[in-house]
Amino acid sequence: MKKNVLVTLFAGVMSAAMLAGCGGEAPAATEAPAATEAAAATEAPAATEAAATEAAASTADAEAEYVDGYYATDGESDMMLAFYTVGDAQIAYATDGEYEIWSEFTVEEAVTPDGTEYLLVSFTDADTQIGYIDNGNGEYYLVDEDGNVYAAAQLSEEEAETIYSSVQEGAAASDETAAASGETAAEAEAGLVYDIGYYVADGSEDFVICFFVTSDGSQQLAYVNDGENEVLAEYDYAEAETADGVPYMLVQVGNATLGYLTDGEDTYIVDDEGNTYAAVELTEEEASALLEAVE
Repeated sequence: MKKNVLVTLFAGVMSAAMLAGCGGEAPAATEAPAATEAAAATEAPAATEAAATEAAASTADAEAEYVDGYYATDGESDMMLAFYTVGDAQIAYATDGEYEIWSEFTVEEAVTPDGTEYLLVSFTDADTQIGYIDNGNGEYYLVDEDGNVYAAAQLSEEEAETIYSSVQEGAAASDETAAASGETAAEAEAGLVYDIGYYVADGSEDFVICFFVTSDGSQQLAYVNDGENEVLAEYDYAEAETADGVPYMLVQVGNATLGYLTDGEDTYIVDDEGNTYAAVELTEEEASALLEAVE
């Protein structure tokens, strides 16, 4: 995954306010800010930059009013959390340093493994959760999904406005890219992103196995050519063993079945009889050409 560019953007702005660690057990959280009156959360795919861009595009024409926000200051985490009112919606921006989210949300009380109370934020458009502690005494903390607590500081209005502007610029850039390619924004979001793939390298077979994910993170698909069948669709997988007891991953896409295994150095494709064939990794260009041919 690409790192969140906003982490770099704010590094200079926030470095002067860095604190030296938590300094002991964090106090119990009391009440959530006004921004917590959000629509009920639903099941959603993992947080991605695409999900943040899609949500940002849906609020592009509305004015945002900053409510409250925090960023980690202990040097161990790049977490940020900010609440906004955008039109009639209550929206939160969040990042863990790798993913970024722009979504409606809900808040509930939670407790860390060591008994510290905090407020847990869940997002409508992503299954990532981030917590925070703000007791109104000038000390702030952020809490990751594992219940780890990080010293934090409040975002200023200027910093919060910069976040909002950056998210909206990302949404606009996505729309411009889609327009330039002749696609609608919805079509661009539905595109496939190459993950990993392999093909038999010695020319003895035409076996290919390749994995993609939709750009909104909602589906995982595999392309399989087992020499007889060629299919691109969602897939099932199971652990299996070759005839000599070597474990491998068996993937089935429709009526096409292939397996693969890797030991960190060498990779092999495994046919439905357990025979192994030396394989090499597909490049992005090869995967794109394959995808274009299939579609």
